[in-house]
Amino acid sequence: MNLGRVVVIALGGLWAAAEAAHRRAERYDVPTSAAETLLVLGCPPGRHGHPSARQRWRIDLAARNARPAARFVISGAHEAEVMAADLIARHGIDPARVTLEKHATNTWENVGRSAALIAPGGIVRIVSDPLHARRGERYWRLRHPGRAEELRAAELYRFGEHPLLKIATAGYEVLLRGLRYRPSGSRIWQQVEAAR
Repeated sequence: MNLGRVVVIALGGLWAAAEAAHRRAERYDVPTSAAETLLVLGCPPGRHGHPSARQRWRIDLAARNARPAARFVISGAHEAEVMAADLIARHGIDPARVTLEKHATNTWENVGRSAALIAPGGIVRIVSDPLHARRGERYWRLRHPGRAEELRAAELYRFGEHPLLKIATAGYEVLLRGLRYRPSGSRIWQQVEAAR
């Protein structure tokens, strides 16, 4: 077999594995009549402060899940403003429905800091790529056990959507799980373990 075929087969297998991982992470709950907040997890912006491809994907997912009265909390120290501007400009969302959390620097902090901006008793849907959103939900349950019943899954997965981003995000989630089992662990995992 020549090198070109091997590369094509390897890339196809990588894409299929990433697609399957994102599909497995997908769970969607039917909307209810309760007040609903979409917690959009941030990620770094592109060059010159423009929205990156990952940010646009997350904003598109938030807009796709938005019911007419849903509120948005966009979390991230450097990215919340960029993502909010993109949501408002490209999807026509009323700025009054958008709240920014501008201090979190990782997913653990996104979930921890954003809860104070979300009224208790409603529905919370965490929006990101499917694998990252599931991690965000696990963190929510650890940090806010009394509010775990507020979580509902957002509709995040579509076959073939953003295949390169799915490969990258699946690889990142695998890397994070590997870091968890290192003897010293990472700073975030140490915080997660301390909260248990």
